[in-house]
Amino acid sequence: NIYAIEANIPQELDLYIPSAQEELYNWVNGPNRQFEAAFRIIQSGEWGEYDGFYLMEGDSVPIKAHWLDVVLSEIEVNRPFAILGAQYDGDKWDNFYEKIPISLLHHTNGNAIYNTSHPLLERLVGQLEVEAPCPYNSIPYDYRMSQMWVEGTLGIVPELAPKIMLNEEGENIILSENTDMFHKWADIWEQEDPFKYTPVIHNYAATNLIPRHLGPEYIIHGAKLYSPWNPTKTDVTLVVSEWFFDR
Repeated sequence: NIYAIEANIPQELDLYIPSAQEELYNWVNGPNRQFEAAFRIIQSGEWGEYDGFYLMEGDSVPIKAHWLDVVLSEIEVNRPFAILGAQYDGDKWDNFYEKIPISLLHHTNGNAIYNTSHPLLERLVGQLEVEAPCPYNSIPYDYRMSQMWVEGTLGIVPELAPKIMLNEEGENIILSENTDMFHKWADIWEQEDPFKYTPVIHNYAATNLIPRHLGPEYIIHGAKLYSPWNPTKTDVTLVVSEWFFDR
């Protein structure tokens, strides 16, 4: 069956404004609340008894036959896990790779399989809900969950944009201390390796690809996949491209 299920986010809160990510704490509020709603709706059992779901955005494209069967097989092979997905495999970060925080480098992209029955994921999502009105809401949900895990395992507290850390009076906002709580989570689940990766899903956001770049993946996210010119299908004698500002 196919159902269209609404997250019912009020229009004024359904925000996604990447250009304001250094200034507005709720610039990514829409996707963050949508993820929480999806998690809770599946977890509720209202639409069927499921213990997980695959969050597959519109720019995730299957490129091989039987991709869903392979995804299901990967779930069985990798149990138990809280999140099963992919890190970033594109080239957009190449010029500043060494400056990227560990929690971003190793975060699982949002296009992933989520185990709604896993107690760690329940705690992570619950913390996202708690943080909705505070500056941590300026971090996309997938990256934020990675920050929580890195803070718990390595003790690295994330830094937020300076403007986001100011209240309406221009005073610094004091955030709650969460390291001890995150550390307790890590003590319980770190040996289990709750964040797992599968070669079936590849995250290529903002990367241009041609077929020879592809390998074992069945689903690619965020890439522009170009097909080479096939002279048996299209005859091209000469192409001349030029641009003029006056016409």
